[in-house]
Amino acid sequence: MPSPALFVVKATIAPELEPAFNHWYDTVRSKEAAQVPGCVAMRRYASIPLETTHAGSEPWEYMVCYEFDSEESLRAFVSSDTLRAMTRDYNARFAGGGARARLAYRQIYP
Repeated sequence: MPSPALFVVKATIAPELEPAFNHWYDTVRSKEAAQVPGCVAMRRYASIPLETTHAGSEPWEYMVCYEFDSEESLRAFVSSDTLRAMTRDYNARFAGGGARARLAYRQIYP
């Protein structure tokens, strides 16, 4: 049985764009993600500032995790016209107002 995989996008958004960013992700991007073959879930997170060095820190304010049913589904998405279109839309709306990073992970346990 294939192991699940995650496509993670981390972003920092200019404060004046945050309301539009959050509304767009919750209403537009979530619907797009639901249509991607093999994407079984999308979850969004906002960072929690911690006063401890144990937890570490990073510059990203937001993180979205797209869970795929397999690494193969994730790889198909990453090379798809769908992701290219989603990226163009994101860039048109928010590229000048922040930064982002993309990461991919395969589940190794359990």
